[in-house]
Amino acid sequence: MRPGFFIQTGLIGHEREESLRLIGKLLPSTIVLVRKDFSDRADLINLIHNIRRLYRIEKDVRDPYIAVDQEGGNVVRLAFLNYNPSNAFLGNLNNPRFTEYVGSRTGYDLKELGIDWDLAPVLDLSSPYNQVILERSFSYDPLTVAEHGKAFIRGIQRYGVAATAKHFPGHGGVLGDSHLMLPKDERGLAAIMSDMFPFREAVHEGVSSIMLSHVLYSAIDDSNPATLSPSLYDILRRDLKFTGLAMTDSLNMKAVSKDFSTEEMGKRASRAGADILECVDIDRAMEMSHYLDMKDEHASAERILNLLPEKIASVEPPDEILNAFALVGNSIRKEFAVLNPETRTAILYLDDTRESIVGDSFTNSRGIIKRLKETGLKLDSFTSEDPQSSFHDYDQLIVIGRNEHLKERYRSFTDLMKGKKSVFISTGVPSDLGLFPDSVGYISTYSTKVEAITGAVFRAFGYF
Repeated sequence: MRPGFFIQTGLIGHEREESLRLIGKLLPSTIVLVRKDFSDRADLINLIHNIRRLYRIEKDVRDPYIAVDQEGGNVVRLAFLNYNPSNAFLGNLNNPRFTEYVGSRTGYDLKELGIDWDLAPVLDLSSPYNQVILERSFSYDPLTVAEHGKAFIRGIQRYGVAATAKHFPGHGGVLGDSHLMLPKDERGLAAIMSDMFPFREAVHEGVSSIMLSHVLYSAIDDSNPATLSPSLYDILRRDLKFTGLAMTDSLNMKAVSKDFSTEEMGKRASRAGADILECVDIDRAMEMSHYLDMKDEHASAERILNLLPEKIASVEPPDEILNAFALVGNSIRKEFAVLNPETRTAILYLDDTRESIVGDSFTNSRGIIKRLKETGLKLDSFTSEDPQSSFHDYDQLIVIGRNEHLKERYRSFTDLMKGKKSVFISTGVPSDLGLFPDSVGYISTYSTKVEAITGAVFRAFGYF
């Protein structure tokens, strides 16, 4: 079996022609695409067609699986889709039937585009200070995470798209961002086993694949992060009885690439029990392919070949349901004096700053402004670059931001909100609730979708 068969890589860092030349040389069994790889829907479809043509016509080998991280919320590689809200939104709403619908909607959309594999859902428990998880998690409660994770998996796999439970055995117990450093989870075994519960349930649900985390769990293996740890793969296979595909998180991430050479990562992950080594950096992936020493090459190949679930549904899930929930699904976290729609109101859009490299969904202020103008509401729009004097003549103020507990900027705009009828609309997790004066209302959308934010504005004006 060719070494590239056990690798998932990407096109990042090269022009398309050069990327495809390198892909044709490595011939990975799966290619993961990110937002910068294509410009729009038509360009994505053309790219996938060219990849399949390269494999099928020029190289005469089996088509690769095309994968994306389409989690929803702040991790959406296909922003042109009517993408689903964040897991935090779904967990807060706590309607598993709707979560299953969201999975179905995602599966339908991906299948229509020719995408086989979604690297979702995240089954980590939430932690308000873990900047890489935040609203990617359904909840802090293992039972809630398990229930919604299973519902999403059922929905997406119904359309023949492979789901991925990540990041085993749980990334929520650490504060560090594994894109930048190797986090160490120094809790006891019981706590780690509790974090595993959603993954155990995902196995029972028949999830196609599980991604291991770049976290070192000292109670289990004090030398290797989970992605390189034989002990963690053994737990996955022996204790959870998982028979599907096990994969690493991307091996170009600094959590592992800072401390291990490309050769070490290739050897350790393949010997530990990974079926697929993900490395989105194609240059490093090509080098890594020379060092693979698969624990059981035949078993890994079989798992790769049998990755895709049976497609049992073809009817399109209605888009209107997604729009309706996005519009009215926000929640009031702190009561407030309802704003008067007849009074001119300032609306401040705070600058988008990503908490983690993985996030790529931003507040679409232009889209929101366009939607709100159509309503006839008396709104004047500002950004944080405008001087504070801009707000002096307004009696009502709406501020839109996210995860302000991780940033210092809140001090400047909370002062602006004092003495006015004010509402803060949070598009992240509500862990910054305590930063605001008692008089300021607080609405959570858990989402940067235009519909979710406009719905929160309507709620601030008391329409529902």
